Amino acid sequence: MRCLRTNYPADPLKRTVLSLAVMLALAPAALAQDFDIDWWTVDGGGEMFTTGGEFELSGTIGQPDAGATMTGGDFELTGGFWVVTLTEPEPCVGDIDGDGDTDHSDLGELLAAWCTHEGDGNWNPNADLDGDGHVGHGDLGILLADWGCTP
Repeated sequence: MRCLRTNYPADPLKRTVLSLAVMLALAPAALAQDFDIDWWTVDGGGEMFTTGGEFELSGTIGQPDAGATMTGGDFELTGGFWVVTLTEPEPCVGDIDGDGDTDHSDLGELLAAWCTHEGDGNWNPNADLDGDGHVGHGDLGILLADWGCTP
């Protein structure tokens, strides 16, 4: 029986070096691949389950995850809701006219009620900022200290 001669080196060390050289030449192409989800959907609930290769991704919109962190192999996916506490802005103390800010129209309301007391004809209880039953210097000081306030 006759053996065919191949182009592979007979020496095991030379074969190992040649194999490593080929693997190193091909490695950058394999490592340069990006992971990408090239499609998506907007779902309103239930379960959306996606697989590809060794990866699995499931999620819902409007429902919390079963756990805060999901792992698989070298990858980790954190999901769930971000908790944000909303606080109401402090109201403007000098807002006499009720439009939410303290400005020239509030000053006009205060001046229209200047030097009035409870029971007077042009009395404006909103202009009594210090609550003493009289519209005067104390109320003007409060309004000016709050000037420009916007919630």
